[in-house]
Amino acid sequence: MLKRAGIIIILGVILAGCSAKYTPKLVQHIKGSSFSATENGYYTAELVMKPKRPHVGLNKAHLIVHDYSGADVPGLKVVVTPYLPAKGITSPEKPKIKDAGRGLYLIENISFPEPGEWVLKIRLYGEELSDTVTLKIPPVSMKPMMKK
Repeated sequence: MLKRAGIIIILGVILAGCSAKYTPKLVQHIKGSSFSATENGYYTAELVMKPKRPHVGLNKAHLIVHDYSGADVPGLKVVVTPYLPAKGITSPEKPKIKDAGRGLYLIENISFPEPGEWVLKIRLYGEELSDTVTLKIPPVSMKPMMKK
C-alpha cells in the first residue's frame, strides 16, 4: 500500500513538472520599452518603436528576444501582426522582419491605417520551441510627432 502511494506521488510530480510553464529570466534592456514574457514562458520579447510614438502610416521597431534563461535568441522566424482590439481589425500590410543577429530583429513596414490603441501580436518560431506574445505600444496618432 505504501509503495503504491509512493509511485502515485512520484508520477504526480513528474506530470506536474511536464505541464508547468517555463519561468523566464526577465532581461529588459531599454527603459520604457514594451516588454513581456511569451505565453508559455519560452522567450521574453522587448519592443522599441521607431519613432517612440507611432503614427498612422508606416513605422519601424526593434525587437529583442531572449530565451527563458536570459540568453539572446537569433535565428527565429518572427511573424508580426498589428491588431486594433477596439475594432477587431488587423493591418492590411504585413511587416517585414530582418534578423540582425544576437537576438535583435528589425521590423519595418508596420502599417497603421488609423489612430488608436494598437497592439502587436508576435509569433516566434524556433527550431524546437514556438510561442506567442502580444505587446502594447504607445497610442497611434494621426500625424508624426515633430522633432524639437
